[in-house]
Amino acid sequence: MVLSQITQSYQKEKIANNFSKGVNNYLSHSQVQKHCAEKLLQIAQNYTNSIPKGSILEIGCGTGFVTQELIKQFPNHFKDIIDISDEMLKYCEKNLHISEQQKALIQFRQMDGETIKTDANSYAAIISSFTIQWFQDIVNSLNRLINTLQPQGVLLVAFPNDKSFPEWQKMCDQLNVPFTRNQLPNIEELMQKLSIPPHKIYIYEEQVSINYNNAADFFKSLKIIGAGCNLKQEKLSIPQMKELINYWNHQYYPQKIEVTYDVTFLGIQLI
Repeated sequence: MVLSQITQSYQKEKIANNFSKGVNNYLSHSQVQKHCAEKLLQIAQNYTNSIPKGSILEIGCGTGFVTQELIKQFPNHFKDIIDISDEMLKYCEKNLHISEQQKALIQFRQMDGETIKTDANSYAAIISSFTIQWFQDIVNSLNRLINTLQPQGVLLVAFPNDKSFPEWQKMCDQLNVPFTRNQLPNIEELMQKLSIPPHKIYIYEEQVSINYNNAADFFKSLKIIGAGCNLKQEKLSIPQMKELINYWNHQYYPQKIEVTYDVTFLGIQLI
C-alpha cells in the first residue's frame, strides 16, 4: 500500500471514529444538519412520481434525519442505508419508527459511500445530506455514483461549500494565523469537472447562520458531533487557538458570535 493510500485509510478511520463518538450528542447539537436535511427532503418531494422503480441509496444516514422521511416519501422503494460509522448506523436503525412491512424494504450496511461498489443501473435514487464534503475525491466519487443510476434516476445531495464559515476565516486573516477549516467543495469547479450523462439539473444555495455564546462553544459544537475532525496537516498551536477564541469573542462582545454555513443543494436527474 502506497503512502497516500495509508493516509487516506487513516483519515477515513479518523472520520468514522469521530462520528461514532459523537452519536449520543448529535441530535442536540446539529441544528444546521437537521435544517438542511429537511430542505433536501422538500426537494426530494419533487421527484416522488418521476423516479423509476428500484432501490434508493442513502449515503451517510447519521442518526436518521433523512432516513425516516425517505421511508414516508418513497414507501414502495427498497432502501439501502449506509454510513461509515457503525455507531451512527446502529443508532439510526434502532430509533427508526417503521412498520414490519417497511422493515422488509430496508437494509443497513456499514460502508464508505465514496468506495461503494455497484453495477450500472443499480439505483432509482441516491440521496445524501452533509456527507460528500468528507469524500477525498468528490468529482470521481460523484461520477461513479451517477453512473449507478437508472434512466430517470436522481442524485440529491446537500453539502457545505467553500464559502462556509466566513467569520472564522476573517478572524484568522486579521490575526494572521492559519484558517484550518477542512477543504470544502467549490460548486462552480465541481460542476465543470463532473462528467454527467444527459440530465436535468437543480442547484439551490442557502446561507444558514447559527449563534453561539462564544467561539469556544462553536468549536466545541463541531467536536461534540464528530464534525470537528481536522483533515489538514496545518493546525493551530494551543496558544494560537486561545488567541483566536479570545479575539473572536472580543470582536462580538457583548453579543453572541455568528457562524454562517453556505450550503449547496444539488439535484441531478438522468434523462
